[in-house]
Amino acid sequence: MNTIQTLSTDLENFLSDEEALTTDAPEEELKINSEEEKAFSDDATGVRSCARLRYGSGCGFANSGRRVFVVNARNDRRTRVTVRVTWRNGINRGQFERVYILPAGSQRLLGCTRSGRIPVTDFSFRIVGCELL
Repeated sequence: MNTIQTLSTDLENFLSDEEALTTDAPEEELKINSEEEKAFSDDATGVRSCARLRYGSGCGFANSGRRVFVVNARNDRRTRVTVRVTWRNGINRGQFERVYILPAGSQRLLGCTRSGRIPVTDFSFRIVGCELL
């Protein structure tokens, strides 16, 4: 299997538009969101008070990666979140962006920070844009 096919398989969840990947955010996460919303209400970008990344349990090759979720930081509004993914596989590197619309108080699985096969592909996720709907 070539590198492009491997990356295609690894990014299947990230590129999926299925609502099945969107779930309610944990209660403790929503509490944190409310507290941080107050603290960062003057944030010029609005990203921090709009959405955040949450890292979950292990995944990927030898369970060395972490599941990454994007969490709507608002309990009362939908958000449109733009996530940039940067990947590295040996000497090959790249990045792309994807836009998600998250219901109030929800989270969506983005994927794992490490692929499940050799050669291992490393992924990093970053929120680059967020707006309230």
